[in-house]
Order: sequence, then C-alpha cells, then structure tokens
Amino acid sequence: MKSPCIAIDVSKASSYIQGFVKIGESISKAIKIKHDKEGYQTIGELTNEIKAKYGDVTCIFESTGIYHRSLQQFLELANQKYIILNPLEAAKIRKSSLRSTKTDKKDCESIAKAYFLNDYRYYKKQDIYYEQLQIMNRYYNFLIKQLRMTKINFRNQLDIIYPKFDELYDNPYLAVPMAILSKYPHPELIRKVRLTSIGKHLMKKTKHRERYTTLEAKKIKEYCINTQSGCFKESIEVRILENLIKSIEAKQNNLNEHIKLMKKSSMNNPFYHQLLTIPGIGENLAVRLIGELGDISRFDTKRQLVAYAGVDPIVYQSGKMTGEHLHITKKGNKNLRCLLYLAVSANIRMGKLNPIRNFYNKKKQQDNPLSHKAALIACVNKLLRIIYSMNESGELFHY
Repeated sequence: MKSPCIAIDVSKASSYIQGFVKIGESISKAIKIKHDKEGYQTIGELTNEIKAKYGDVTCIFESTGIYHRSLQQFLELANQKYIILNPLEAAKIRKSSLRSTKTDKKDCESIAKAYFLNDYRYYKKQDIYYEQLQIMNRYYNFLIKQLRMTKINFRNQLDIIYPKFDELYDNPYLAVPMAILSKYPHPELIRKVRLTSIGKHLMKKTKHRERYTTLEAKKIKEYCINTQSGCFKESIEVRILENLIKSIEAKQNNLNEHIKLMKKSSMNNPFYHQLLTIPGIGENLAVRLIGELGDISRFDTKRQLVAYAGVDPIVYQSGKMTGEHLHITKKGNKNLRCLLYLAVSANIRMGKLNPIRNFYNKKKQQDNPLSHKAALIACVNKLLRIIYSMNESGELFHY
C-alpha cells in the first residue's frame, strides 16, 4: 500500500497544499500558502503530522519550469521525498472525469489521484546534474537566438554601408572580413589607407601570412574604390555597425565560454563519450543532448524515451482508416527533437554507411518511399532507440 501524499498545486507566488491517505480521502483541507519560509513551514508541519500518524509521506507536484524551484529547494534541504509530475499526467486524470472541473483546490485532488493510480520515480540527487545541464542548454539556446538577431541587424547595416559585400565574402563573420569591418566601418576609410597598412592590420588580427593578407588587401581596396556606399562615414549607420560588430564578438565569446563550461561538467560522464562515437554527434551536440535527455535510466522502455521526445506516431484508427502513416505526436521535449534532428541530418550528410544511414536508405527505397523529412524523422526514432540501448549496455556505437 502506498504511503500518504501531500499534493501541491504550484503557481507563481503561491500554492495550494492538501494531504491525502488515498483517492478521495483527504487528511486536510486545501490550504493556500505563499512561497516564503512561513509558507513552506506549513508544509513541514503537515509532513511531520502525517509522518507521526502514518509513518511516511510523499510530496508530489507538477513541473512548472521555474515556479517550483524554491519549493524543490526547501524539500531538498528538509530531506523530504518528492515526485515531480509531468503536467500532462495530472491533466489526463483531471479530464478523465465526465465533467472536467479545473480549480486550484481541485488540482490537488487530480495530482493526488495521479499519485495513487500510477507508479512514479522519486526525484534523486543525481537528477540535479541533469537538471543543471538542461538549464545551461536552454540558456545556450537563448544566447544563440540573441546572436542570430544581432547578426540580422548587422546584415541590414552592412548592406547599406557596404553594398554587395556578400559577393566579396560569402561569410562576413570570418576573421578577415570582421577584421576589416571593425577597423574600417566605411569604404571611404579604406580608400585613404595604403595597401601595406591594410595588410599589416590583417596579419596582426588574423595571423595569416603576408602573401595572403596582401592579396586580401588588394581585393578589398579594389572593391571599396568601385563601390557606392548608401551613407556617409559620419552617418549613424556607421556607429550602429561598429556597435553590432563588438556585440557579435562578445556574444560569440560568451557562447564559446558557455559551451566549454557544459563540456567540463560532462567530461566524467561515460555517456558523453558514448555519444561521441555516433557519426554526426560532435562535442557540442553530445553535451547538449545529455542536458535534454537527462537520466535515461528513468525510462523503463525505449518507447517511453521516444514518447518523451514526442517522435512517436499518432495512433488513430476508425472504420476504414488504418491509423498508419500519421504525423508524430510532438507531445514531448521540442528542444530534444531539434537536437536529434540536427544529429541525424549531420549523419546523413556525412554519407558514411552506418546503421542510421542504412535505415535512411531503406526508408527512401522501400515500395512506398518516404519523403526526405519523413525519413529523417524515422531516423530520429531509430537514433533514440540506439541511444537507449547504448546507455543500458554501456557499449559504444557499432558500425
């Protein structure tokens, strides 16, 4: 028989708490507490009261992303057993009734019902490593979005000041073009400078040899002589371009330092080195995948891991409809799906034969061939199953 539980419906600044012995049998009324020491002390008093009467108690609450963090910290410090529930689980229980009612007080009953009807794993200390790594990956995503927006603005200003610069350099973020733009943010400034000065500046900033930098200097000088800028060198666009170049460099450095920190935290994790043996997964992708996958041992089957990523197919059969070849559910970790898609895409581009590439070819050559994207999604499902088996066996990826 399960121990009693304290169901906690977490919101931003407050929560409702209620103790339950079994489904429909509460120990106390739903009490509203604030997320402060006094409020959490109320939880402590309720746990002590239940333990004194029943011997044990489990706290259970839904994951809210950030709002449950102070509650979680309180429970950790109090050495109290707790379960973090997937919000979809409680929603499924709540909607299972004929008349679905959602209030803060009723949510406690739904959470408790989910606890008594199912077996959930307790949150463990080792999960904190994965939790921290996931937070770091989400911040990494945020930094990437910031850098992307900065680069969009940079391109806009560049097209005004240096028209058709992309014909000169396909990638303006390489060492040579960035060194030129940061030193000479307007073509007129380059026209007045000697080739030797431009070459020396490039040698200093890019560490290329003199012969190469001289050729680059000539190319840039010819371009600036023939180009017609869209503004004067005193214009505000020039100032904006200078600031954007500094911002891009700072954000790129921040990204590099952040991913180094993520790698450092995972160097002693054997699973990190296992992932590196999979074609298409490099150091950056491996550590980010660990952050989103978490502790794979919490999944009892491969299907659970596939469902967690949301790449399991929708099953819907009705009449003549067979339920085959439907879209994936997408009810899962979208960040994980994105990383897996990148890994599979890189694997296919490599062209090296391996189980994933072979599976892709099979899906493309079958009697009813899949489209490129559908075949990639099938490979994502395949990759997840391989990752699960590798983690379970401790073996490396086999060709």
